[in-house]
Amino acid sequence: MKNKLVGLLAVLLIFAATPFQAQAATQFSDVDKHWAKKEIMYLADRNIIGGFPDGTFKPNDPITRAQASSMLIKALKIPLVKDPTIQFKDVSKKSSYYQILATVNEKGILRGDNGFMRPGEDTSRAHMAAIIRRSFNIPVDHQATFVDVPPTHWSFPDINGIAKKGITGGSEGKYMPADSVTRSQFAAFLVRALDDSMKLKDYHSYVGVKGKTIEQNGFTYTIAKDKNSTKLFKENKKAGTRSTLLDSATMPDNGINRILLMSGYQMVLYNDDLFIPYWNLINAGNKMPVGYNLVKLNVNDWSYTIGSIPIDQKFRNMFIWNDRIYYTLEKNKERVFDSTFDSTTPIDDPLTLYSVAMDGKNKKTLLNFDARVIFDEVEATSKTNQVSQNNKSVAFDLSTMYYFNKTGVYKYNLLDKKISKVSTILARDMDVTATQLIVTDQAGKKHTLKK
Repeated sequence: MKNKLVGLLAVLLIFAATPFQAQAATQFSDVDKHWAKKEIMYLADRNIIGGFPDGTFKPNDPITRAQASSMLIKALKIPLVKDPTIQFKDVSKKSSYYQILATVNEKGILRGDNGFMRPGEDTSRAHMAAIIRRSFNIPVDHQATFVDVPPTHWSFPDINGIAKKGITGGSEGKYMPADSVTRSQFAAFLVRALDDSMKLKDYHSYVGVKGKTIEQNGFTYTIAKDKNSTKLFKENKKAGTRSTLLDSATMPDNGINRILLMSGYQMVLYNDDLFIPYWNLINAGNKMPVGYNLVKLNVNDWSYTIGSIPIDQKFRNMFIWNDRIYYTLEKNKERVFDSTFDSTTPIDDPLTLYSVAMDGKNKKTLLNFDARVIFDEVEATSKTNQVSQNNKSVAFDLSTMYYFNKTGVYKYNLLDKKISKVSTILARDMDVTATQLIVTDQAGKKHTLKK
């Protein structure tokens, strides 16, 4: 009896929200000024989507799993499974949606859980991405696109996959995967998947990738010494090719007072631009860097600029996220480093996290925090020169900044601007992977922590 009531309720919910197919797009009373009018009309003219008896389309209403399945079946012209035998706990075989749901289930487009298909449930944006990607055989993609979809999200490769194909976009760098998909949004996604001319132009990621070696889209970028100079290489391992994007021997004013390229420099790749924080001013006495700036290089046409972005010359720990450049400065009086500096002695300095627009303007103060005074090694660092443009005690990963000091390891969320303590370990180094935070303590022991 209970199962019958569940099934009946599901059927009623479906029919209560079922649009009538006969309504033409030009007659919808509520889409004339809607942003998705073109996409809605595209589908309605092809009898893939319909309106409601009152003449409306209800573009801002959420779309159910059953409705989305029906649209996909019609759009892709998938033959319905004849005489399906699968049984759903919440969909009667007498339901007008039963054959449709049985078909998408068999095709692997949309599946239920423990026998429940949940036909009247709203479709989330994350589920929409998975459904569209499977339906159109779009390759998964593991390049982070949106600031609110980390690699640990179950639909991460689906969302990135359809974003790369121009099927979906976000708002202010966010995808909002848990939000329900509206009827107009699903119409837009479906039309873009069907028709290349309707796709969004110019894919844009809002998450930078930082490292001494960066891998993205089949290419590897690294800075290394090569005979008498230092070069930035772009390598395609699959094709067996390697190109030189930059050569210190031919770059202007590279030498004693500043070093534009050095093995061990960390870089940030943001879409098609590679940013290289370099030593812009070197102390003539102790050879330590006292100022930094940026080389900005386009990895496609190889054009580059030096110091074109106005940014504080004392910046460290640079990262790019959501179309803004993030970096830290020493909060109080700048520490002067000389040969007596010993990085093995735990010392904290107060730092301030700032962000600026991509042109260096619109500076914002975000966070004051303490971080261990210990620096990342580059080619020129030695026992008498242990200073560089990155602290080992500060690391960025997608939408999080991790840092450690004498009281433990912390993380700062760039989205909600909240701080939380990760561990009480007194660290001397840390490494961030896709799923873990690996912290090395003062004794050299490694600890694996959850991000």
